[in-house]
Amino acid sequence: MQRVWKLTVLTLLAIPLALLLVTADAFAGDMKKDKAYKQISIMEKIIDEAMVESRNALVRSSQCVRGVYLEGYGPVFTLEVGLVDEGFGLQKLSQLMKMGSGYTVTREEDEDEGETVITIQRKKGSGDWDEDDEEMAVTDEERYGLVKKELIEVIRDYGDTIARASSDDWFTLFAVPLQTAWTDKDIRRLVIKVQMKYISDFNAGKLDAAGFEKHVQIVEY
Repeated sequence: MQRVWKLTVLTLLAIPLALLLVTADAFAGDMKKDKAYKQISIMEKIIDEAMVESRNALVRSSQCVRGVYLEGYGPVFTLEVGLVDEGFGLQKLSQLMKMGSGYTVTREEDEDEGETVITIQRKKGSGDWDEDDEEMAVTDEERYGLVKKELIEVIRDYGDTIARASSDDWFTLFAVPLQTAWTDKDIRRLVIKVQMKYISDFNAGKLDAAGFEKHVQIVEY
């Protein structure tokens, strides 16, 4: 009877210990998830700011990027982005309106035609055009290439913000156009992906920009 009683006591003591270990594991898992969510949120803001500040990309708002961390795969971000010459060059118009002192901007509604007419004029006595004020003509194909380059660079420079990811995880960005397609080639989907280890290698100085790009996979369709 004494041996049975000792076994029962040991069993009773083992139950709280097992529960404690399970609870600790669950808590550790929640902590990892919290860190992953925070890192994803920070990376969303980084990509978002890069697109808002871009001279080539056009986005609807300052919260255009959404991300998620997929266990066993890695961080995935989605983005809806256009080119600056879409929508009548709204981004360039905004830049001109901010200048104010050098330009006058008038907006008129043509009721007969049902159109909005925007006129931008150089003020008298405001001096000659600066070279920076005039942009060389850029085709949609070239502009799209510049947006891709900017996206690759922001992944390369800041992707290791997702410290939660393992070296074999993939950093993936999935982008769609604001309107129809980006170019005459009817490209409507863009996927940029690279393994986290190459992002870390670049930021550690083990890879240069050209070396990093060799590991970037791009899918367009």
